[in-house]
Amino acid sequence: MREQVKRSGLRGRGGGGYPTGLKWDTVALQPPGPRFVVCNADEGDPGAFMDRSVLEGDPHRLLEGLAIAAYAVGANKGYVYVRAEYPLAIERMRLAIQQAQRHGWLGEAIAGSPFSLRLEVRVGAGAYVCGEETALLHSIQGQRGTPRTRPPYPAQAGLWGGPTLINNVETLAAVPAILREGGDWYAAIGTEGSTGTKVFALSGAVANPGLVEVPMGTPLRTVVETMGGGVPEGGPIKAVQTGGPSGGCIPAALLDAPVDYDSLLALGSMMGSGGLVVMGETTAMPAVARHFMAFSVSESCGKCLPCRAGTVQLLQLLDRVVEHRATPADLERLEELCQMVRRTSLCGLGQAAPNPVLSTLRHFRHEYDAACRLPHTCLPATHCARPGP
Repeated sequence: MREQVKRSGLRGRGGGGYPTGLKWDTVALQPPGPRFVVCNADEGDPGAFMDRSVLEGDPHRLLEGLAIAAYAVGANKGYVYVRAEYPLAIERMRLAIQQAQRHGWLGEAIAGSPFSLRLEVRVGAGAYVCGEETALLHSIQGQRGTPRTRPPYPAQAGLWGGPTLINNVETLAAVPAILREGGDWYAAIGTEGSTGTKVFALSGAVANPGLVEVPMGTPLRTVVETMGGGVPEGGPIKAVQTGGPSGGCIPAALLDAPVDYDSLLALGSMMGSGGLVVMGETTAMPAVARHFMAFSVSESCGKCLPCRAGTVQLLQLLDRVVEHRATPADLERLEELCQMVRRTSLCGLGQAAPNPVLSTLRHFRHEYDAACRLPHTCLPATHCARPGP
């Protein structure tokens, strides 16, 4: 099983893109003792609902992938961690677990084999930071959902100190097809470094919002213009934001870039869990950066100083930009502070929080410069009002 997953080239669909087979091997090769599997269904990115569609529409596919993963690493206990904002998903996952147990596909001696697996749904309290794997594990254990330093990684010491495999919904849902068709079949889809397909949640200024599944390597333009229908009433696209609050904004001129892990990173963005927000020509990019920074400020757990204080200072600087009170020194300070927060924060929330700022500075610098040239002038009311988190 692990060999087929490695041959498939499947990488984590939760945003990190870590090779799934390698993670499975790391857990399986730990010293003997209790092991755990965890499905991260804490889908917290604004506008993202890829995992929700699986949880509500095809929960047994997820359970099958989770059971295969547990068997592959030698785990007998597992958890599906679902955010509380998904009540229907929670209800259907619990029902699916009961149905699987009733038919002998979960519980003791599955299908008459020596393998047993007990699964439990755990409900998160809506903290965005609990999408980070170590914070999620603390939450499952009944503790405050805050990240911890790594190493040791959860694959080495996770739940109650035992090796713990954590994969997100979309990753686990891909496993049954890989085992059925073979790893080489899956690896033939997509690109060499980013195999398979990816589900995206299209939202924003797009004619056809919703979920789309495309082979890795598909141009962004195909996704947002051909599938999404472009901006309503035929207006021009200004930018596409990928990766949720942790991602970046890609200008329309670069939309022919392929959708894969490495290409998006090269553009100053990231794959993330799969949110795609389309923006029209009237969107002010500094205001977009401020919107996402306000979200990061609100969702920071406060454990580490760079994230707790740094994001607040970044937000204050972005306020000055959006309200056209900034100076060239403010922009220099903004870039310096972004790099500090990025390099010194404890977990992925703080490390990625500056991405929307850095990407808009990179691709839309003229809008930031305009804030310095036009003092005491505010952006249009539709963009200047500070959004809530």
